[in-house]
Amino acid sequence: MNNSIVFIAVVLVIMAIIFELIERVAKLSMRNFFILLSGAFVGLMIGALLTIPLSKTPGNYGEWLPITITVILVFGFITFFWQQREAVNQWLDTINKYLSYIKNLSGNVTHLSGEAVVDTSVLIDGRILDIAKTGFLQYKIIIPRFILQELQNIADSDDPDRRAKGRRGLDVVEKLKKPKGMKIEISNDDISEIEQVDAKLVAIAKKRNLSLLTTDFNLNKVAKADNVNVLNINELSQSIRPVILPGEEMELKVIHEGKEKNQGVGYLPDGTMIVVEQGNKYLNKTVKVKITRVLQTAAGKMFFSKKID
Repeated sequence: MNNSIVFIAVVLVIMAIIFELIERVAKLSMRNFFILLSGAFVGLMIGALLTIPLSKTPGNYGEWLPITITVILVFGFITFFWQQREAVNQWLDTINKYLSYIKNLSGNVTHLSGEAVVDTSVLIDGRILDIAKTGFLQYKIIIPRFILQELQNIADSDDPDRRAKGRRGLDVVEKLKKPKGMKIEISNDDISEIEQVDAKLVAIAKKRNLSLLTTDFNLNKVAKADNVNVLNINELSQSIRPVILPGEEMELKVIHEGKEKNQGVGYLPDGTMIVVEQGNKYLNKTVKVKITRVLQTAAGKMFFSKKID
């Protein structure tokens, strides 16, 4: 009878301890719970390694010693990990950092291999052909069929200017196949539930981890906002233009009037636009100008100048 009472009392105490532990563990954050779990795992692993030699201990020791030592190790390592939880947290943060880095690398594997989906604006623009001929463009160019269809629609337009642009874009597609080392893929990729062409391009680039080759300022912004790697030919052009500083002098042909009153506008051979103050009276004339200021805009740099004798 007394033994039964003692047994019941021990069981109740053990259950109370278990419930208390469960209640405390439930309040732990996932990180702290993982720390306790890691301590228990290490203790179990070491206990398992010691089981074979301890089981060979003579007498009854070989039966209960392995279990006892394993239990002590589990609680010992749980206690140790808990006391050192700040150091363990730093260790876990370091692991997460490297895992995130590896994940980012794996997510951008296609970028590293050099594939880029091309926008209609790039094919119409045509400068991609000159870049390809230089050998600097190492990307495999992916041209979706819906881009070719859009070029065909533009080429069939009643508007002469649009028709010329569409035909130039189709010609560029054919000529891109000729430069040595250039790889072109006509892709059947499409996303039928998306109607807008730019949105299709961004979705395909994101789905296949492709870069997006464009000259479209707005598409450039949308793609970057959606974490798509963008190759903007206009940005490339801006970055390789000769540096022009205030005070420099040059000869410039004034082509047309500027937006503001009395302004004239001319262009350098690389396409850089120069605004000439009081230059509207020199239309279609070549004048000597001096750069007075440089204005950085979202679309690039604007240069302002004045005529000098």
